[in-house]
Amino acid sequence: MNFIYGVICHQLTHSLVFLVNELLKSPHSIILIHVDQKADLAPFHIQFGQLDQVYFLADRTDVRWGSYSQIEVMLKLLQEAQKYDYGYFFFLSGDDIPLCSNTARELFLEKEYQKQTEFVGHDDLADDVEQRVNVLYLPIMYQKSKSPLFQFLNRWALWYCRHFRKQDISHLPKLYKGSNWITLTDQAVTFILDYLEANPDYAKTFKSSLCADEIFFHTIIYNSHFQQRIYHTQHRIEDCETGLRYIDWDSGPDYPRTLDVSDFDKMKQSGMLFARKMNTNITVDILEKHFS
Repeated sequence: MNFIYGVICHQLTHSLVFLVNELLKSPHSIILIHVDQKADLAPFHIQFGQLDQVYFLADRTDVRWGSYSQIEVMLKLLQEAQKYDYGYFFFLSGDDIPLCSNTARELFLEKEYQKQTEFVGHDDLADDVEQRVNVLYLPIMYQKSKSPLFQFLNRWALWYCRHFRKQDISHLPKLYKGSNWITLTDQAVTFILDYLEANPDYAKTFKSSLCADEIFFHTIIYNSHFQQRIYHTQHRIEDCETGLRYIDWDSGPDYPRTLDVSDFDKMKQSGMLFARKMNTNITVDILEKHFS
């Protein structure tokens, strides 16, 4: 069985180099990389361009935080994956690293594939799901700046949009939200793409949404028969853990926490398949010493 790793990145980080190097130790890995349109592609081609199992998406998107462009990139990766024979598809970023060997991960997933397990968690306590979709957000909402003036304008725009730029979403199924770092079977990927082709208004409704990459795919999966195949354990687990990702939303100081050497023991003991997001100062040598 082959495994496709769809990587979304904008810079050539130590963690990305380590991630690709580790995944390529398996002949069953296929790595699809989308590099943000704003980034220079040359360093990526120099680093990975001669590797047989690594493929770059030619149709690149200018990715803006919180905008539909994030969903667009994910869809491009899923569509590209349809060219290959595979069992599972992973969404990863350039800040992710694997926490176990390829052999251990592949053996685990081959068993889960027999049950058609999907690794798509949802946050049943989320209270802002509809507001992310039923508002036509302005472009300023997709920009980031620490400028006090920008922060003021951003807050004003948020208030204005939520009061005066509503859209009807009654035609949508029940919305579900969760971590966007998910793992899907080939059947689920095909189902998503077929659903979108048959329901073009679904994607159109998300065009002016905010951070809806955490809603777009989950809503399709959880309103289908695939909901019965979601990975679960005997104990309640967070949505990112359902996706078998170690992501620390509790410790701070940033959320999610930027992981460093002090987190390594917890990462190793987590039982997760991947961790994010890694401190960019941690070198490949250090990562190889602890996780290779």
